Amino acid sequence: MKKILIAGASGFIGHALIERLLAHEGIEIVALSRKSRPSDHPRLTWKQCDLFSLKDIQLAMDGCTEAYYLVHSMLPSASLSQGTFYDFDLIIADNFVRAAIEHKLQHLIYLGGMIPPVTELSWHLRSRLEVETTLRESGIPTTALRAGLIIGPHGSSFTILQRLIERLPIMICPAWTKTRSQPVALADILKVLERSCFEPKVENGVYDIGGPEILTYQGLIQKAATLVRKTRTIITLNIIPLFLSRFWVSLITGVPRNLVYPLVLSLRHEMVADPNRLWPFPEDLTTGLDETLKVALLGVTPNTYVGYLPIQRDVRSIQRLVLPPGRDAVWVAKEYFHWLPNFFSTLIRVKVEGDLCTFYLVHPEIQILVLKRSEERSTPERQLLYVVGGILSGEQDRGRLEFRVVLNRQYVMAALHEFRPSLPWWLYKYSQALVHLIVMKAYGEHLKWHVIKSKPEANLKTQTMG
Repeated sequence: MKKILIAGASGFIGHALIERLLAHEGIEIVALSRKSRPSDHPRLTWKQCDLFSLKDIQLAMDGCTEAYYLVHSMLPSASLSQGTFYDFDLIIADNFVRAAIEHKLQHLIYLGGMIPPVTELSWHLRSRLEVETTLRESGIPTTALRAGLIIGPHGSSFTILQRLIERLPIMICPAWTKTRSQPVALADILKVLERSCFEPKVENGVYDIGGPEILTYQGLIQKAATLVRKTRTIITLNIIPLFLSRFWVSLITGVPRNLVYPLVLSLRHEMVADPNRLWPFPEDLTTGLDETLKVALLGVTPNTYVGYLPIQRDVRSIQRLVLPPGRDAVWVAKEYFHWLPNFFSTLIRVKVEGDLCTFYLVHPEIQILVLKRSEERSTPERQLLYVVGGILSGEQDRGRLEFRVVLNRQYVMAALHEFRPSLPWWLYKYSQALVHLIVMKAYGEHLKWHVIKSKPEANLKTQTMG
């Protein structure tokens, strides 16, 4: 029996995929969710899992043979989230790969977005590509599915389109709405995902997944409006700046800016399947656009996007830093603790004794933060330190700081997870939280200096000046 893990199982695609896979008798499914939920099927197990926690994923993946990765992290994952959605995505994907390697998974299936042949991708599409690269570099056979706009009830992109049609009788559209796209039906995406699990032929392949019809976004809007019998007038103004159109779409649809902005940026690019990367089973992609839109428009769409609503006042802060050549996470962590006292001059000092790192104010008795390195959970590629004390630390459950090497040793991620401050929340946000960002940005510049110093031409220049 195949035991398949689905990350992103609570999303509109993951939920539909579960039903489809359970139709196969030889399938057992482990579905991951932030919140625990009961199962209504003997071969379906829901497991509570924070994808930002490597330990959670490792425990959830135990016994699985294959996995679907249907995850994005454009909505906040903590009471205070510092960082970009693409850095959050990268951390989650890296966690997933580390766990998959440990459990020796036989196959990964990733659903991302089409990557147009341009040099400057939007960060949304660049993130999709980074996640795909992270999964494929694991050495585990990986099927990468790059889909166009997926049309189905509950889909975030389609919900934006639907609400624009419902709420705006006259639409003043920017130039990017004339870009061509190749939308695909949710029903067809499910066929492709299902076949990817059972067809060895598609393992390790990269495929563009688009429906049978190519049209502009304006054409898609008009077609959808016609089906719901609404007359919509579209006026194109090429002078509308992108930031204004993003703000306007978020305001009219009620969808959070965190979700709208990356999606709108991606719509600048033409999303049409590359003839060299077509899905080898065209019979899976035959649902007509009219039929697809009818099904989606008759579906029930959520009124709001709330994402994860944290109960506790917790903090997640992730920064991407360059990794100097020949260095690892051990060096980055040690260098950070060595550099930090110099950055604060004599005000804040750091004392490292064994696995214990203490930040104190002027005198060692005034401890402001205490971190303890986890020997068991740390490796040369990832250093993990738990927050265990200090006057600036509230009661911690899993508060931790980590340095991890990612993307074939190009970067190191400095990440603070599930930290709970002792300061009043409003004071923390405008004091300690801002200081943390300033410190990490400065440390990033310090690492860049090490990169420059390591280059041969820089060394030659130094020798010449000497």
